[in-house]
This record gives sequence, structure tokens and C-alpha cells, in this order.
Amino acid sequence: MYDDKKLGQHLIAKGIITTSQLEEALKKQKELNMPLGDTLIYLKFVSEIYILETLARALGIDFMNISENNYQILDPALAKILPLETCRKYMIIPVFHFVDEDMKELTLAMADPTNRETILEVENITECRVTPVLSSMSAVEGAIGKLYSVTTVKAEKLQIQAGDATGLINNILKNAIEIGASDIHIEPHASQVYVRMRVDGVMEVSGAYPLKHHASVASRIKVIASESRGSLMRIDEKRLPQDGSFARKISGHEVDFRVSTLPTIAGEKVVMRVLDKDNATFVGRIKDLRMSPAMELRYRKCVRQPNGINIVTGPTGSGKSTTLHAVMNEINTPGINIITVEDPVEHQAGGYINQSSLMPEAGYTYSRALRAIMRQDPDVILIGEVRDLETAEIAIQAALTGHRVFTTLHSDDAASSIARLIEIGVEHFLVSATFVSSLNQRLLRKICMKCAEEYVPTKIEMQDVGLEPQSIDEIMKDLNSFNLRRGRGCEHCRNTGYSGRQGVFELIAATPMIRDLILQKQPGHALAKLARETDHINMLFEEGIRLFLSGVTSLGELQNLPRGEYELKSIHKIIKSASVQ
Repeated sequence: MYDDKKLGQHLIAKGIITTSQLEEALKKQKELNMPLGDTLIYLKFVSEIYILETLARALGIDFMNISENNYQILDPALAKILPLETCRKYMIIPVFHFVDEDMKELTLAMADPTNRETILEVENITECRVTPVLSSMSAVEGAIGKLYSVTTVKAEKLQIQAGDATGLINNILKNAIEIGASDIHIEPHASQVYVRMRVDGVMEVSGAYPLKHHASVASRIKVIASESRGSLMRIDEKRLPQDGSFARKISGHEVDFRVSTLPTIAGEKVVMRVLDKDNATFVGRIKDLRMSPAMELRYRKCVRQPNGINIVTGPTGSGKSTTLHAVMNEINTPGINIITVEDPVEHQAGGYINQSSLMPEAGYTYSRALRAIMRQDPDVILIGEVRDLETAEIAIQAALTGHRVFTTLHSDDAASSIARLIEIGVEHFLVSATFVSSLNQRLLRKICMKCAEEYVPTKIEMQDVGLEPQSIDEIMKDLNSFNLRRGRGCEHCRNTGYSGRQGVFELIAATPMIRDLILQKQPGHALAKLARETDHINMLFEEGIRLFLSGVTSLGELQNLPRGEYELKSIHKIIKSASVQ
């Protein structure tokens, strides 16, 4: 397959393994008589999925992670394309089959996609043009067993005839629901259209089909959106972006899809946001956010303040809406009037919460909605996002006049959200008078408990987080007292080693000193410094380290968290205090 020497050099160049680890693996390879990649996995220097993704990139092909969770892509009709004996002999499995009047194409998952002789033989047998994708040998073996054991199931043709896009779209939507995808990406390229899905925040390749069919697929999605919700998605308009939505019942789930198209050089890229009402990620109350006990107590006090503004901040997709709805559920009682304005309403709350969805095309914007809400006798106002000065000023005025206001902002950390309000144009003294709390958050993938195993991180992994080499040895000694874990990869987690996500939080709450600094027009980093010195904040990275030490997430996931010199210096202190507990 791929040259072992090149693979080793590539992994060293990327900092994935060290020279000494490669030397050890090469020695072990001779003893075990197996490929270098398998040896590195055996020694637990790297994960199988990382090796395969690296090989696929080096070979210029796609990696397909076939597992029990996505066996539904293996239509029983595929078993008629290749004999079972051929699949077992060459460790291959047909994945997609497309036919029209001009061409027949077959996507073939292979344990060794560099074997040109195998590809030629399959092309002769099937009379199809073969597109190879890389998959692990164990995954191919499992898929063969699954596909060729289904003899009693009625085979629905996976072949996509000219103009027949409905079946393909239905399969894509069904697959998205079954694997818990949050977004579906249908992406046209030079000769193929790739279907990728975002699961637990990470994109995964789900399938592919020939480019020639994409126009009918994109048009059909527009028609579905127009029929379901009256969206004005024009089939003949391919030069401009369009938005729409539709609802479907899939596998017993009530699901909303938000559709967005974007013109590209190869055609319209289609993205569908998946809002599964029956499998919503929205939690019940603040306790379900799984904050640290001390932070949860402080945050409960903040959200129950009789008036003022509470901010939740973080990038898109970091779980801000989940947190805000948990807060609304926490304070939702018959005795208070809660009104939300969102863009759009993605989760229908229960109880006495009144929700309003923006319609900018009709002139119903945040500022207009807020002016109307102020005439509705509110006690609590939730604003989906503060985007401009007009919205910010109305929110601040509401907080000044005895209302509890909750909203979101985009900023890198909790303290910066205060500065962001001022940058928008709100006066310092108004921010100081109304500020109650700022909660910054991210989502980290959780280790799959079905395949979790104990391990000790390598020095390379520690360096990737940002630690200085001279401090690593001492830190690694302390790590030996913890039961650290990582996911080996299994059918449950689609061999990723992760299942689900966990919020990690950074909270800064108002104190007299914090309010004074705001009045003095101090920058965000000065507010954060004061909060740290007075134990009024735990930084995101610090909370992430605690989740790592408790076996919830991996060290690699912490690379996604912002960190500076203070956070890196505090790691040893956190480990020491945790080991004492």
C-alpha cells in the first residue's frame, strides 16, 4: 500500500509521533510482520482513524468510515453488483452505484485502494468506472458480513436514474437523523458531489454521487422547501444564494430542516441544518449543563438577580441557545412573564414562555421586536443576539428599568463580551450599571464510554496543547495518579472514539471592583486579570483540563480552547489540586 517510509516521515513531520516512536514501531513491525500503520495502532501511538485519514489525504482519495451506525448506506441491491467471493478475496465492498444512459459508476471501499489490478478487475466485472475510497480492513469485513447476509430484505435500487433525485434525498435525510447529524453539506466538485455531515461538531464524509445528477438534486430540495413552508426558493435561480425550510417525519422523528444554497464554480452547494425535535440537544435546567458545582452555584445566583443583563458568549455552534433555554426553564414559573425573540425559534419551550421569531424580510427585526416586547409587560426578556447599537441600547434600557435581560454575543472570552458592548456604542456607565454576568462557552467531544480505555498522553500531545517541553516531564509524572482515558473506536461511535459533547464554561460575574474597572474604561484583559486574582473566574482551558483529568474528554479536544500564558502556567497547579482531592 502506501510506502512505510513515507508514512513514518509524514507522521514525524506533522508532530504526530517522535523519531524514537518510529524506530520502536519499525522494530516491532518486523516482529509482528504487519504494516507500519497497523503497528503504530497496536502500540497505541496513534488511532486507527487518524492513520487512515492521513493515508487517504496522502493518496488523494476519500476516507469512508463505515460502521454499524451507517450500514443503511449499503443498499441490499449492491450485493448483486459484485460476488461475495470477490469482495472477500480483495477486501472490498461496493458502497454507491449510479447509472444513467451515458455512464455507470461504482464507489468502492477498499482496504488497499492502491491495488490497481483489483480496481481493473472490478471494472471488468461490473462494467462500471470505479472510484476507490479508503476504509479499514475490519470495517470492510463487517460491511461484507452485513451486506451479503441481507438476503430476505427487499432491495430498493440505489441507482440514481436521470431526474430521479427523491430517493437519494430521502436516503441522505434518513442517514442524517440516524447518526445524529446537526448539518448536511451537499458539495459539488469537479466530477463528483460529496455528501458530508457534521456529527458532534466534526464533518464526516457520508457519500458521493456524479456531478451530472446534482442539478436535479438541488432543484428537488428547493421544490420540497417551497411546498412545505411556502419558501420562495426559485429553481431557475442558481446565481444567487437562497434560503428556505421544510419539515419531515423521518424514522418516527419530527424534524425541521433549514436550507441554504450557495453558488460555487461547480454548482450550487446545499447545506441543510437539522433540527430534530424528538432528539433535541436542549437540556432541561442549569444542572443539566454539567458545570462545576462552584460555577453552577454562582451562575444560579446571577440568573436570579431581579434586573440586569446576563450575556452568553462563544462562537457559532458552541451551545449558547442550549444554555439560554436551560436558564429559561430554570426560572419559568406562572408568576413571571418571559418573552423571547429569536432568529429563528429552533426549540419550542414549554410552560409560560412566549417565543417570537424574527422575519427581517417583513421588517420584523430585533429592534422592532424589542420595542413591541417592552409594551407587553415583560419580567424576563431573551434576545437571541445583540447585533447593533439600537438593539443593545433597548436591551440596556430594559435592564435599567427593572427587567432581567438575557442575550448572546460573539467574543473570544467572557470579559471581552463587556468590551464588545462598549465597542458597539453603549456608554461605559450604562454597561457598568446593568452588567450581571458573562458566560463564555465551547463544546468538547466526550470520550465514548463503550470503547474507553486507559492511556497516558505522549509528549507530542502535550506539546500540541501548548506546553513548554521543559515542563512536560514533571507534569506527566503527576498525570500517572489519574485514570486518563481515550476512545479506542467502536461501532457505537463510528470508530471516532467520541460520542456526544459536553459544554465547558468560563463565568465572570459582576462585583463592585469589576463595575469600577468598566467605569474606568479598562480593556477586557484587565477585567479577566482582576477576576482571576479575586477567584471570580475559571478560564475555559482550566475547566477543560478538569474534564480531561476526570476522563470526560481527551487532551486533543483541548486544542480547540483559547489559551494564553496564564492558562498554560496554571496546568500544573490544577493537576496538583485535583490529585489532592
